[in-house]
Amino acid sequence: MMPDQRPSPSSRAHLAQLLRELVPQFVELFDGAELLVDELADLLVAPEESAACPAGVGHGAGRAREDAAPEMLAREFATLRRALSSRVEEDELAGEAVVALHEQIDEQYAASVAAFAREREAQLLEMVAHDISNPLMNISLCRDYLAGLGEGSPEQQMVREMLQSATQRLQEVTRGLHEVADLRGTPELLERRPLDVAELVADVVAQQQPAASARGVRIEQSLELAGATVLGEHERLARALGTVVQAALRAAGASRLVTLRGSVVEAQVVLRVSDVAADLGGPSLARRRTTTEMFVARSVVEAHGGRIWHEPSASSRGTTLALSLPLADAVG
Repeated sequence: MMPDQRPSPSSRAHLAQLLRELVPQFVELFDGAELLVDELADLLVAPEESAACPAGVGHGAGRAREDAAPEMLAREFATLRRALSSRVEEDELAGEAVVALHEQIDEQYAASVAAFAREREAQLLEMVAHDISNPLMNISLCRDYLAGLGEGSPEQQMVREMLQSATQRLQEVTRGLHEVADLRGTPELLERRPLDVAELVADVVAQQQPAASARGVRIEQSLELAGATVLGEHERLARALGTVVQAALRAAGASRLVTLRGSVVEAQVVLRVSDVAADLGGPSLARRRTTTEMFVARSVVEAHGGRIWHEPSASSRGTTLALSLPLADAVG
């Protein structure tokens, strides 16, 4: 809808009042109709800048029907749309307000389906993490048992080392799955504090410098981030960026160089790390070791309102991994 076609506040308030008056009739449509209609009414009278539904929040049928499938949500919203359209026509409400109502229904439907998908994904991740914990406990017990037998033969020592490595790896995987499940299931619990991006990058580089030195790799920085701040959790974002830098350190070729560039593009902070040998969890015939870590890193970045993607490196045949986050001013 064009800006000059927006209904006046009085017509939106009129429509909100009409919805609330008709709640008893809509309750008969399906379970959760009362909650959905009430939230639609609240949105209609809310300030224009807050009318849109946040991407990380589920409303109406998304909460009232947590056990519903997307197809059921679609049917229920369609039923509500038809019923409301009929009532609106009977009351001869202004046409612009009718359009506004349909926009609100569409926004709430999209938010409900997205919330449903996030909840199911969080449940799946928690179940997988739980299922891993049982064999992990058995592996830990076997490791401790062998360690209690003393040095033993070279073969026994090798088995102990393998069990130790497997234990550490599975612990990292389960921690990552739990973290992503938390971010998917309860995104509102994510702390959002102002973070200086240049300081965040400096902390990550300092943490990764010993590993870089051990590999004989130099980390070269080209940052144009003076004063740039984002909202988020320092620890989570540092781990996500650290995962990317670690992947670059492993992929460093003959140049023995990892390049980290940062700039502000419109309302986004964009960090680019070259070269990275890692995928982002998409379909691949050659899975790389970093898939799980990258999945967690991508989830952390997305929970902060950003995104992460691959692009060709400008000066080599490798791959650059780009990470963007919204500026704090843009989020506010």
